[in-house]
Amino acid sequence: MKSGKKSICSDNDDIQNWLINHLHTIQAKALAANLTLPQIYKEKIQAVPDSSPNEVNLNGESLLIATIKYLNDKRNRLKYIQLLIDRDVEINFQDKREQRTALMYACIEDNRTEEGLLIAKVHGCNFHAQDRLGNTALMYAAMKGRDDLMNFMVDTLAKGWSLSALQLTNCMGHTAEDLAIRNGHHKCARIVQTQRLHLLACLNRQMGMVGQIGCRYWGAYAAIYKCVDKWKPRQRRKSIDPRSFRFVQTKPIVRKKSM
Repeated sequence: MKSGKKSICSDNDDIQNWLINHLHTIQAKALAANLTLPQIYKEKIQAVPDSSPNEVNLNGESLLIATIKYLNDKRNRLKYIQLLIDRDVEINFQDKREQRTALMYACIEDNRTEEGLLIAKVHGCNFHAQDRLGNTALMYAAMKGRDDLMNFMVDTLAKGWSLSALQLTNCMGHTAEDLAIRNGHHKCARIVQTQRLHLLACLNRQMGMVGQIGCRYWGAYAAIYKCVDKWKPRQRRKSIDPRSFRFVQTKPIVRKKSM
Protein backbone atom coordinates (compact mmCIF):
# COMPACT_ATOMS: atom_id res chain seq x y z
CA MET A 1 0.00 0.00 0.00
CA LYS A 2 1.44 3.31 -1.02
CA SER A 3 1.76 6.18 1.40
CA GLY A 4 -0.23 9.35 1.07
CA LYS A 5 1.11 12.68 -0.08
CA LYS A 6 3.46 14.64 2.15
CA SER A 7 2.38 17.72 4.09
CA ILE A 8 4.56 20.57 5.34
CA CYS A 9 5.25 20.57 9.11
CA SER A 10 8.00 22.52 10.83
CA ASP A 11 7.72 21.97 14.60
CA ASN A 12 5.72 19.98 17.12
CA ASP A 13 2.80 22.44 17.18
CA ASP A 14 2.49 22.32 13.42
CA ILE A 15 2.75 18.53 13.49
CA GLN A 16 -0.01 18.29 16.09
CA ASN A 17 -2.26 20.62 14.07
CA TRP A 18 -1.57 18.62 10.93
CA LEU A 19 -2.26 15.39 12.79
CA ILE A 20 -5.50 16.54 14.42
CA ASN A 21 -6.87 17.97 11.15
CA HIS A 22 -6.30 14.75 9.25
CA LEU A 23 -7.59 12.54 12.06
CA HIS A 24 -10.77 14.61 12.40
CA THR A 25 -11.31 14.48 8.66
CA ILE A 26 -10.94 10.70 8.56
CA GLN A 27 -13.22 10.37 11.59
CA ALA A 28 -15.89 12.59 10.05
CA LYS A 29 -15.79 10.66 6.77
CA ALA A 30 -16.12 7.36 8.65
CA LEU A 31 -19.09 8.63 10.68
CA ALA A 32 -20.80 10.04 7.58
CA ALA A 33 -20.50 6.66 5.88
CA ASN A 34 -22.12 4.80 8.80
CA LEU A 35 -24.76 7.28 10.01
CA THR A 36 -27.89 8.77 8.48
CA LEU A 37 -27.28 12.53 8.47
CA PRO A 38 -29.26 15.46 7.08
CA GLN A 39 -28.35 16.36 3.53
CA ILE A 40 -26.80 19.68 4.53
CA TYR A 41 -24.29 17.93 6.81
CA LYS A 42 -23.49 15.33 4.16
CA GLU A 43 -22.73 18.09 1.67
CA LYS A 44 -20.43 19.85 4.13
CA ILE A 45 -18.55 16.64 4.90
CA GLN A 46 -18.25 15.72 1.23
CA ALA A 47 -16.85 19.18 0.51
CA VAL A 48 -13.90 18.51 2.82
CA PRO A 49 -10.91 17.06 0.91
CA ASP A 50 -10.26 13.40 1.58
CA SER A 51 -7.42 12.41 3.89
CA SER A 52 -5.55 9.16 3.43
CA PRO A 53 -4.84 7.08 6.55
CA ASN A 54 -1.30 6.76 5.15
CA GLU A 55 -0.69 10.52 5.01
CA VAL A 56 2.98 11.42 5.60
CA ASN A 57 4.46 14.74 6.74
CA LEU A 58 7.79 16.23 5.65
CA ASN A 59 9.49 14.55 8.59
CA GLY A 60 8.62 11.23 7.00
CA GLU A 61 6.18 10.26 9.77
CA SER A 62 2.85 8.63 9.04
CA LEU A 63 -0.37 9.44 10.87
CA LEU A 64 -0.03 6.27 12.93
CA ILE A 65 3.51 7.09 14.05
CA ALA A 66 2.59 10.71 14.77
CA THR A 67 -0.42 9.60 16.81
CA ILE A 68 1.84 7.55 19.08
CA LYS A 69 4.52 10.23 19.39
CA TYR A 70 2.60 13.50 19.66
CA LEU A 71 -0.84 12.85 21.19
CA ASN A 72 -0.70 13.21 24.97
CA ASP A 73 -4.14 11.88 25.88
CA LYS A 74 -4.20 8.09 26.13
CA ARG A 75 -7.89 7.72 25.28
CA ASN A 76 -7.45 9.77 22.13
CA ARG A 77 -4.40 7.75 21.14
CA LEU A 78 -6.26 4.45 21.47
CA LYS A 79 -9.32 5.82 19.69
CA TYR A 80 -7.42 7.21 16.71
CA ILE A 81 -5.11 4.20 16.42
CA GLN A 82 -8.16 1.94 16.20
CA LEU A 83 -9.68 4.34 13.66
CA LEU A 84 -6.59 4.16 11.46
CA ILE A 85 -6.43 0.37 11.76
CA ASP A 86 -10.08 0.13 10.70
CA ARG A 87 -9.25 2.32 7.68
CA ASP A 88 -6.54 -0.16 6.56
CA VAL A 89 -3.52 1.89 7.56
CA GLU A 90 -0.11 0.61 6.49
CA ILE A 91 0.87 -0.93 9.81
CA ASN A 92 4.52 -1.61 8.90
CA PHE A 93 5.34 1.85 7.51
CA GLN A 94 8.85 2.99 8.49
CA ASP A 95 9.61 6.68 8.99
CA LYS A 96 12.11 8.43 6.76
CA ARG A 97 14.68 9.47 9.37
CA GLU A 98 15.11 6.45 11.66
CA GLN A 99 13.37 3.74 9.61
CA ARG A 100 11.23 2.86 12.62
CA THR A 101 7.72 1.44 12.62
CA ALA A 102 4.79 2.49 14.79
CA LEU A 103 5.30 -0.61 16.94
CA MET A 104 8.91 0.39 17.59
CA TYR A 105 7.81 3.84 18.79
CA ALA A 106 5.15 2.23 20.99
CA CYS A 107 7.96 0.25 22.63
CA ILE A 108 10.24 3.30 22.94
CA GLU A 109 7.76 5.87 24.28
CA ASP A 110 6.57 5.65 27.88
CA ASN A 111 3.02 4.53 28.74
CA ARG A 112 2.32 3.15 25.27
CA THR A 113 1.85 -0.53 26.14
CA GLU A 114 -1.84 -0.75 25.21
CA GLU A 115 -1.17 1.11 21.98
CA GLY A 116 1.64 -1.29 21.16
CA LEU A 117 -0.56 -4.33 21.83
CA LEU A 118 -3.28 -2.85 19.65
CA ILE A 119 -0.81 -2.54 16.77
CA ALA A 120 0.94 -5.87 17.39
CA LYS A 121 -2.36 -7.78 17.21
CA VAL A 122 -3.04 -6.56 13.68
CA HIS A 123 -2.68 -9.35 11.16
CA GLY A 124 0.48 -8.87 9.12
CA CYS A 125 2.37 -6.81 11.70
CA ASN A 126 6.05 -7.41 11.00
CA PHE A 127 8.14 -8.20 14.10
CA HIS A 128 11.25 -8.78 11.95
CA ALA A 129 11.51 -5.17 10.68
CA GLN A 130 14.77 -3.42 11.59
CA ASP A 131 15.50 0.31 11.81
CA ARG A 132 18.62 2.23 10.82
CA LEU A 133 20.53 0.79 13.81
CA GLY A 134 19.37 -2.76 13.14
CA ASN A 135 17.03 -2.83 16.14
CA THR A 136 13.62 -4.51 16.04
CA ALA A 137 10.50 -3.78 18.09
CA LEU A 138 11.42 -6.76 20.26
CA MET A 139 14.83 -5.22 20.99
CA TYR A 140 13.31 -1.87 21.98
CA ALA A 141 10.82 -3.63 24.25
CA ALA A 142 13.75 -5.48 25.84
CA MET A 143 15.75 -2.26 26.30
CA LYS A 144 12.80 -0.42 27.88
CA GLY A 145 11.51 -3.33 29.96
CA ARG A 146 8.05 -3.61 28.36
CA ASP A 147 7.06 -6.95 29.87
CA ASP A 148 3.55 -7.18 28.40
CA LEU A 149 4.71 -6.32 24.90
CA MET A 150 7.61 -8.76 25.23
CA ASN A 151 5.28 -11.56 26.31
CA PHE A 152 2.91 -11.04 23.39
CA MET A 153 5.59 -10.66 20.71
CA VAL A 154 7.69 -13.59 21.94
CA ASP A 155 4.63 -15.86 22.18
CA THR A 156 3.55 -14.87 18.67
CA LEU A 157 7.02 -15.51 17.29
CA ALA A 158 7.25 -18.84 19.12
CA LYS A 159 3.91 -19.99 17.69
CA GLY A 160 5.25 -19.21 14.23
CA TRP A 161 8.55 -21.04 14.94
CA SER A 162 10.41 -17.76 14.29
CA LEU A 163 13.61 -18.69 16.09
CA SER A 164 15.55 -16.40 13.75
CA ALA A 165 13.67 -13.34 15.10
CA LEU A 166 14.65 -14.22 18.68
CA GLN A 167 18.29 -14.66 17.65
CA LEU A 168 18.41 -11.60 15.36
CA THR A 169 21.25 -9.14 16.08
CA ASN A 170 21.50 -5.38 15.56
CA CYS A 171 24.42 -3.46 14.07
CA MET A 172 26.35 -3.86 17.33
CA GLY A 173 25.85 -7.62 17.34
CA HIS A 174 23.42 -7.68 20.29
CA THR A 175 20.27 -9.78 20.47
CA ALA A 176 17.09 -8.80 22.32
CA GLU A 177 18.16 -11.05 25.19
CA ASP A 178 21.55 -9.31 25.37
CA LEU A 179 19.96 -5.85 25.40
CA ALA A 180 17.55 -6.81 28.18
CA ILE A 181 20.43 -8.05 30.35
CA ARG A 182 22.59 -4.99 29.61
CA ASN A 183 19.75 -2.67 30.67
CA GLY A 184 18.90 -4.63 33.82
CA HIS A 185 15.53 -5.98 32.64
CA HIS A 186 16.08 -9.59 33.65
CA LYS A 187 12.42 -10.55 33.41
CA CYS A 188 12.41 -9.60 29.73
CA ALA A 189 15.62 -11.56 29.27
CA ARG A 190 14.05 -14.65 30.85
CA ILE A 191 11.01 -14.34 28.57
CA VAL A 192 13.19 -14.45 25.47
CA GLN A 193 15.55 -17.07 26.87
CA THR A 194 12.74 -19.45 27.87
CA GLN A 195 11.11 -19.43 24.45
CA ARG A 196 14.44 -19.58 22.62
CA LEU A 197 15.56 -22.66 24.56
CA HIS A 198 12.13 -24.23 24.12
CA LEU A 199 12.29 -23.78 20.34
CA LEU A 200 15.82 -25.15 20.21
CA ALA A 201 14.78 -28.21 22.23
CA CYS A 202 11.80 -28.79 19.94
CA LEU A 203 13.97 -28.49 16.84
CA ASN A 204 16.57 -30.88 18.26
CA ARG A 205 13.84 -33.36 19.15
CA GLN A 206 12.37 -33.10 15.66
CA MET A 207 15.76 -33.68 14.06
CA GLY A 208 16.33 -36.69 16.32
CA MET A 209 12.98 -38.16 15.34
CA VAL A 210 13.73 -37.65 11.66
CA GLY A 211 17.07 -39.41 12.09
CA GLN A 212 15.51 -42.33 13.97
CA ILE A 213 12.77 -42.76 11.42
CA GLY A 214 15.28 -42.62 8.59
CA CYS A 215 17.54 -45.25 10.18
CA ARG A 216 14.61 -47.52 11.00
CA TYR A 217 13.23 -47.51 7.48
CA TRP A 218 16.68 -47.88 5.99
CA GLY A 219 17.27 -50.98 8.15
CA ALA A 220 13.94 -52.45 7.03
CA TYR A 221 14.78 -51.76 3.42
CA ALA A 222 18.19 -53.41 3.76
CA ALA A 223 16.69 -56.53 5.39
CA ILE A 224 14.04 -56.89 2.69
CA TYR A 225 16.60 -56.37 -0.04
CA LYS A 226 18.83 -59.10 1.41
CA CYS A 227 15.92 -61.54 1.60
CA VAL A 228 14.86 -60.84 -1.94
CA ASP A 229 18.42 -61.17 -3.16
CA LYS A 230 18.84 -64.49 -1.33
CA TRP A 231 15.60 -66.17 -2.35
CA LYS A 232 15.10 -64.83 -5.84
CA PRO A 233 15.23 -67.58 -8.51
CA ARG A 234 18.57 -68.03 -10.18
CA GLN A 235 18.90 -68.03 -13.94
CA ARG A 236 19.03 -71.61 -15.28
CA ARG A 237 21.71 -72.77 -17.61
CA LYS A 238 20.69 -73.17 -21.19
CA SER A 239 20.58 -76.84 -22.24
CA ILE A 240 22.11 -77.84 -25.56
CA ASP A 241 19.81 -79.33 -28.13
CA PRO A 242 21.15 -82.84 -28.98
CA ARG A 243 19.92 -82.43 -32.53
CA SER A 244 22.54 -79.80 -33.06
CA PHE A 245 25.24 -82.51 -32.95
CA ARG A 246 24.15 -83.83 -36.34
CA PHE A 247 25.69 -80.87 -37.99
CA VAL A 248 28.94 -81.06 -36.11
CA GLN A 249 31.71 -82.49 -38.29
CA THR A 250 33.95 -84.81 -36.36
CA LYS A 251 37.18 -86.32 -37.54
CA PRO A 252 37.00 -90.02 -38.32
CA ILE A 253 38.62 -92.24 -35.77
CA VAL A 254 41.66 -93.95 -37.26
CA ARG A 255 42.63 -97.19 -35.61
CA LYS A 256 46.15 -98.40 -35.71
CA LYS A 257 46.71 -101.66 -37.48
CA SER A 258 47.86 -104.40 -35.30
CA MET A 259 51.10 -106.07 -36.10
